[in-house]
Amino acid sequence: MSEEKITISPWALDDPSFVDRRLYQNQYGVYPYAARIPASQEEHRSFRDSVRRRMLLSAGLVPAVEFTPFEPVTTSPRVVDGVTISDVAIETLPGLRLTGNFFTPEKFTGKLPAILCPHGHWTTGRVCHKATGGVIMRCMELARLGFAVLAYDMIGYNDNNDYPHYWDVETRRKAYFNGVSPFGLQTANSLRAVDFIASHPDVDPSRIGCTGASGGGSQTWFIGALDDRIKVLCPVCMLSLHFMGGCSCEEGPLLRSRGLTSFDIVAAAAPRPILLPSVTGDWTNLNPDYEVPKLKEIYKLYHAEENVENIHFDDGHNYNQRTREYVYAWFVRQLQGKDMGEKIPESTDKVPAPEQLWHGGKEPAPASKESFDKAYARSKAAYTANALNWGRDFILWQNRTCDILRQMLESDTPTRDVVNRVTHGNWKLPEGEVWTMVVSRRNMGDIIHTFRLRPADAMESAEAILYPIENKWQEYFNDGEKSCVTQELFKRGKHSWLIELFGTGTSAKYLENPTVNDDLALSAACNDSCYTMRVQDIVTSYVMLKEHHYKKVTLAGVAVNALPVLGAAALLGCPAVVDLSGVEESAWEEKLNYQALMGKIGGLKGLALLNLRANVTFCGVSGELKELLISMGANVSDKKLMELL
Repeated sequence: MSEEKITISPWALDDPSFVDRRLYQNQYGVYPYAARIPASQEEHRSFRDSVRRRMLLSAGLVPAVEFTPFEPVTTSPRVVDGVTISDVAIETLPGLRLTGNFFTPEKFTGKLPAILCPHGHWTTGRVCHKATGGVIMRCMELARLGFAVLAYDMIGYNDNNDYPHYWDVETRRKAYFNGVSPFGLQTANSLRAVDFIASHPDVDPSRIGCTGASGGGSQTWFIGALDDRIKVLCPVCMLSLHFMGGCSCEEGPLLRSRGLTSFDIVAAAAPRPILLPSVTGDWTNLNPDYEVPKLKEIYKLYHAEENVENIHFDDGHNYNQRTREYVYAWFVRQLQGKDMGEKIPESTDKVPAPEQLWHGGKEPAPASKESFDKAYARSKAAYTANALNWGRDFILWQNRTCDILRQMLESDTPTRDVVNRVTHGNWKLPEGEVWTMVVSRRNMGDIIHTFRLRPADAMESAEAILYPIENKWQEYFNDGEKSCVTQELFKRGKHSWLIELFGTGTSAKYLENPTVNDDLALSAACNDSCYTMRVQDIVTSYVMLKEHHYKKVTLAGVAVNALPVLGAAALLGCPAVVDLSGVEESAWEEKLNYQALMGKIGGLKGLALLNLRANVTFCGVSGELKELLISMGANVSDKKLMELL
């Protein structure tokens, strides 16, 4: 290549205007969001459906996971102060159990209205009885008032002791890839809790409510948003647009990656009646002034503003006796049709001791590494069982799975939103010319450095090759380590575009900042992964080339870029040549490639099968993957990538 020194205007690389804004737009649970108010019922229902899809995706329940069949069986009934208490322990999914207590009045006739009671992050969970949060008292009082009540454990509490509640970073990272998470497991259990109570012979399935405080409040609106069988909701001391939750049981992978808020999830239950107790001493402090009026605006679309109620106290974070007494009266009005006043005084009877509620009469042992490993192995198998299950219709599987991939990566780049922001300059080489420019999407602030190669003898071409580069762009010129790639691309006689993806080349230094996607599992709830941004860079560049009137654009992927090229090619349906030499499933563990939930669609195998088309060629494939692709009729070549372009 030419000995001419190649430079790019330093102002374009160092100026703050040319820093990738995605690095500084990280979202977390502690952030003051504005309420989204749909303009019509139709718009609200459409958004509600998108909320449900996002929740099911985050919970690992898409593609579907097969629940374990069960009968609503209770065991060890005993009567305590006029209330019959029974134990509940059922397998809901392989590796996951629903455990708790079922409370009913000692004597009753007909079918009972029912209430689910998720407990939240009280130290002793469902057996908690303290001034700030009496779970046992709540269940006993509701049963005395004529309700069937199911108090069930969050994972890692009391009898639900196969998993711990808090997982370390590496555990979450590994599990999230396969769709297994504290949020997902608890959501699955909540769905099965509704199944249990709705199918119980003593329960009227048309009259079911749910209430919990703190993390139990989050579970209340999660299950209320997903399941219309929950007719009334009372999440206590939780709703806020400046604090979302913070625990991984409330922040599932990808759940909030497009700014989904707790308010959005609560609003998905509209126009069903909801009571929102709040206090001055926690993040619900603004409920009367902001969240509740905004929620009423949504309910007004259904002429149901009166279905949103709020009680607000000068107090700290709690579900104490005063709050409970208002809640009792509200549930009696809503599910029994009786007006017993503004509040119903709580009994002075003693509550059962924990020993009367724990299964077997003694405190369960905490989860162990052995119990986790055993449960996780079964859950992982169940959560990923349908990843590559296409039955008799492979094309239908491709279409459905590609839609799931699109939801995971949130690829949404309309052509009109891509901008060539600035041209750095150009230079001539013996083989041809090079133009450099920055590409961005409007209002996104992303930065993609691109390098257009035009062979010296090339006419204006209708075809282009899009080649994401592996390292710094300088290595591809001036006899750098990768200059042979540039020389080969010039020889193709077509226009080629080298692009730097997020996290490589010029932007690699940004990953040294520990605040940017450092905890890949934790940030997976709120922020795009490096992989998502890298796929988006390819999609954006592809759209840019189509704007340049190239009729055919072929993606080329090798080494670290093979996985994002496969993702982009699946979304775009465009021609691609992918060299998978040395690329294995372990490649997902790398920071640049890690993508939560990818195991749900089959990982590397799934992505390869999504690209099973006439215009995609694989090379450098070996082993089991090669056998699979050949058996499915894929274009598998023994040639080198450059020979196929």
